[in-house]
Amino acid sequence: MKKMFLMLCVAAALTGGSIVQASAAHITETEATARLKEALNRSFANVTKVRWYTDDHKIFTAKFLAGENLVTAYFNAEGTLLSTRRYITEDQLPLAVITRIQKRYPDTWIRTAVEFDAGNVTTYYVTLEGAENWVVVKSDSNGQLSVYQKLKKA
Repeated sequence: MKKMFLMLCVAAALTGGSIVQASAAHITETEATARLKEALNRSFANVTKVRWYTDDHKIFTAKFLAGENLVTAYFNAEGTLLSTRRYITEDQLPLAVITRIQKRYPDTWIRTAVEFDAGNVTTYYVTLEGAENWVVVKSDSNGQLSVYQKLKKA
């Protein structure tokens, strides 16, 4: 179950949608319970523009601004933070990640980077654009890269 949830979160992060959008067509905006609001405030400081979504009332998606960063956080109904994702800039990638990407993919440039945190594990998904293709690489904080997806340009 955890692996399936993690894969759906990764897919959502890469497509720009939420986990709920990736798994169901009937997502609805919802009013968060006091427990969920408290969990959000306990997990994040100074959040604004918070919107809550769910499709099954088991997993709740909070989209909000934390400073200038757009963050998506996933909670269960009890208020446990399951995972987060946020788009980051190239400068926010760990030095080990950016160094390995530059060495392994010298003829590409970074189009997007997503930081995904789940269960004390941080994973980065970086979309690289080259002359003939797009490559999404997955990396841990130490710069261990693997190809997640490769697409040929039309």
